[in-house]
Amino acid sequence: MTEGTALNPVRELPPEVARKIAAGEVIDRPAAVVRELLDNSIDSGADKITVEISGGGIDRIRVSDNGSGMTAEDLAICTRTHTTSKIRSEDDLLNLSTLGFRGEALSSIQAVSRLEITTTRNGREAWKLSLGRVEPASHPGGTVVCIDNLFENFPARRQFLKRPGAETSMCRQICTEKALAWPAIEFRFITDGTVKYILPQVETPLDRCLAALEPKESDSFFYSIAGSGSGFTFTAVLGSPEVVRADRRNMMVFINGRRIYEYALMQALEYGAEGHFPNGTHPFAILFIDIEPELVDFNIHPAKKEVRFRDSAPLHRAISGAVRDFFRNYTIASMRRQDASPQETGQKVFSGGMFEHREGADARESARTAAPQFESDSFRLPDRRYDAFACDSARHRTPGAGAAHREETYDFRYFGQVLGTFLAVERAQVFYLIDQHAAHERILYDELFEHAGEKQELLVPYRIETASQTEDKMLSDRTEELDKAGFRLVNEGNGIWHITAVPVRWRGSRKDIADDILDPSSSGPKLVSKLYANSACKAACTDGSILDPETASALIARTFALKEPVCPHGRPVWIALSRDELFKKIGRK
Repeated sequence: MTEGTALNPVRELPPEVARKIAAGEVIDRPAAVVRELLDNSIDSGADKITVEISGGGIDRIRVSDNGSGMTAEDLAICTRTHTTSKIRSEDDLLNLSTLGFRGEALSSIQAVSRLEITTTRNGREAWKLSLGRVEPASHPGGTVVCIDNLFENFPARRQFLKRPGAETSMCRQICTEKALAWPAIEFRFITDGTVKYILPQVETPLDRCLAALEPKESDSFFYSIAGSGSGFTFTAVLGSPEVVRADRRNMMVFINGRRIYEYALMQALEYGAEGHFPNGTHPFAILFIDIEPELVDFNIHPAKKEVRFRDSAPLHRAISGAVRDFFRNYTIASMRRQDASPQETGQKVFSGGMFEHREGADARESARTAAPQFESDSFRLPDRRYDAFACDSARHRTPGAGAAHREETYDFRYFGQVLGTFLAVERAQVFYLIDQHAAHERILYDELFEHAGEKQELLVPYRIETASQTEDKMLSDRTEELDKAGFRLVNEGNGIWHITAVPVRWRGSRKDIADDILDPSSSGPKLVSKLYANSACKAACTDGSILDPETASALIARTFALKEPVCPHGRPVWIALSRDELFKKIGRK
């Protein structure tokens, strides 16, 4: 022990200090407040919930619902520690049917903010809790909870919050996640007086996923599968192999209405999709599990983000097996050449016509009358042919190239596609299997470098918000390098940046650029290479895409012309076997 130090006696902490410590475990930022209040609204039986935030939720959070409300007696004690209407005994912890159960949320929120609650149980008598007092009020129904000046009395926590824009994004993400898990509830999200979205009540998880996540692909590429086991059922919303993601942001797991970060279940989704997506990419997969409460323990994490299963192996096997069956059957079906009429190609048939297919922009707007339900080994899909490369190659040919192409001037023989992924080719007594995605990816990648610096102006600039001055400095340092690559980046101040132009051959979205240019691990040529590689990967034909002979031949010709026959991520675009190697493998001399 150093000189001047002494052992302090053990003391009981003052109640206000103890409450702040407890609050810190549950309420760490505005998004945590939104999560807890939404859980209460859902548990109250509400079918309409509105979330309004100002200043990133730091200035104000207001959550209103049309749920069952509270009596004056309930309101008077609801902000005390460990007061709840959801459990009564220790046994109830083993049979949880509600999102909340600890009775800590309102107490924790009140400890770090100014809390006001207005509620009514029957629509005739309403009550308001403000500054610890319950008074009569006027309110049509349900409950309204207002949180002002979050962490005003807790500056140590407040200084670690991000900018309002970043906190707003996290609040919106929480609201969206709750909406995904509860499609029968209408959700509204309002920021600084502006309505960001309204998600009406829908019948199926598929409908809600398409409305809430707004994937860039057509609705026709998304499906719903279902399965069950001993004590559990599940539904998964899956994108077809054409729907490829560079990260896992569109992979989520929900258990009994809660978003859960469970590695084993994410792994089950990945295992099921293995072999159907290019290396380093991921599927679109949103998993909803309903499991008997006694088989799972939610009481192991302050924010209920983790769970403990009595036995997760059967669940893991059921999910990975169902996902694997879906992708296997999808790939097999898409490779079948169907002589379907134009009227027939718009319909997907699952088990004798259970699935209704919608075309065009009306798909997301309409309320679907039949949710797609997957049943293994019993469906047929239209033959989707991939012609993007044919259009692309035709666009870049010289004036006389088209006629030469039609006259079959190639120095190879094309046999067809193998496993929906490889192109089988013979050239100069050598047999090639060409990875169609890797080859197309390399061609597009090289084109971006060949035309580096050529820009196309954006009618609506992409807006990027930084979370700190460090990110501002990083973007400022990268502006010149990005401009040479074709990306014009403009600093609007206060953490707001606009991308006003992108390369002429670039494919992607605002999010794609933001993720890459805000990645501190990439800089200089490495950053440009990553941007181009990700663009090429997204634009290239995917595994399972069916290429007609003309398209395939054009792709093969350009593949053989590559200076470096490897994809931007380093994988070879083909394997080659000579006549002697083939004879050796089958034992011929």
